[in-house]
Amino acid sequence: MKKVLKVMLALAILAPALCSAGDDKKTLLTRDEVGVFKKKLVTVLDALGLPPAGFVKQKDDFSLPTEWYKEKGSLVSNHAYANRKFAIKGVKDAEAATKQASVDYQKKLLEAQAKGDYQEMMRVTQEMQKGNSQTTLKAVQAQEEKKLPIEVKVELNQSEYKAIDPDLVVFEKEGVLALKTQQGDEGDPKETVTVYFQPVTLKETKTLSQVEIKAGAVPGKTSVSSITVELEGPAADVEAWAKRIDTKKVLELIDATVK
Repeated sequence: MKKVLKVMLALAILAPALCSAGDDKKTLLTRDEVGVFKKKLVTVLDALGLPPAGFVKQKDDFSLPTEWYKEKGSLVSNHAYANRKFAIKGVKDAEAATKQASVDYQKKLLEAQAKGDYQEMMRVTQEMQKGNSQTTLKAVQAQEEKKLPIEVKVELNQSEYKAIDPDLVVFEKEGVLALKTQQGDEGDPKETVTVYFQPVTLKETKTLSQVEIKAGAVPGKTSVSSITVELEGPAADVEAWAKRIDTKKVLELIDATVK
């Protein structure tokens, strides 16, 4: 009888912990649910529009959630993000031209060698060296003009706490606030512009002294409570690009608010 009482007492003590552990258990999202996050990330990237002149898209990377879980009985928002890199067009074009020229010159050299025409081989070699020098010069000039490539990062359901320096506000409107951050030392051309989207907490941005966007309880597994877009690159280019974002299109993707 005493053993039974001890077991019952132990179960009574452990019951809350067991329930809590079960409550916080992670469960896999379906592929369609994961697809909802990716579709929203792609929609935000599309809302950015074309990159500034002189830049070309290089590659995309996505980090998508695969699980969902509850905390204290409520669904917790899932974090997802996408990176898109833009190369300097002149540099990218020069790299492609150099690669193609190498193939073309190699073919000409082999043809001349097969004929035993050493004078032609010398001419082709000189032509190749001259062509490479011209292409490299174009790449250097493009690099000097733009200085840096551009990298874009889009985040869903990312908590943010940041003081607002009035001098660093790029633009603001209902539900949207863009702040810039100088990178490196004074005179460094690199700058980051971060655009925050939240229709409730950023409803009246001009009254705010800090950005406070929370991540937490949401009504659905694929709910999005906030969106952040970060543009990093040459200051003039990223500031002008941030102002061209279709903010209405981005705000329409937000279907929850974490209070």
